[in-house]
Amino acid sequence: MDFKVYILIEAPVLEKTYEIFAPIDRRIYELIAILQKTIPELSEGYYKNKKLTLFNKSTGRIYDLNVVIKDSDIKMGTRLVIV
Repeated sequence: MDFKVYILIEAPVLEKTYEIFAPIDRRIYELIAILQKTIPELSEGYYKNKKLTLFNKSTGRIYDLNVVIKDSDIKMGTRLVIV
């Protein structure tokens, strides 16, 4: 069974928040890769070819790209920021 976690990802450059269900067995870099495919269309290329960082809005913690989501502090309703 593929368990997922509901998270909110804010993109400050776009002034938008995205709601997604992310599989908990994926790594952070896989989550960012998915976002990099969809956000450039909306940001007129701002996020294209950028090394993006994902961090927790509440704690300010920057996530290591190789961490698996289930092994992080990302839980249901976590608010993340991508820059």
